[in-house]
Amino acid sequence: MSAADLRAKIRELIASGALPKEPPPIVGLTSWSTPGNKQSRIIVGWNLRGPCTICGEPAPQIQYSYIAGQVVRVHAACDALWQLEI
Repeated sequence: MSAADLRAKIRELIASGALPKEPPPIVGLTSWSTPGNKQSRIIVGWNLRGPCTICGEPAPQIQYSYIAGQVVRVHAACDALWQLEI
């Protein structure tokens, strides 16, 4: 997929609500084992579970977790294009 195609897909995902208009705010640090934890998080790593929310390909490197429970996993390149659209 070209960068132009990915940017068009990002705009569609934002319009549908499948992709938020911004990354989650970081509101504090907390233990991973805290039950009922409603903190937002950004995780950076390799081979996070699930496909990229934007391109659908495997092995995203960034995961955004929102307070409302939405999880967005993206490749670094897809994330950079998303940042250009918001």
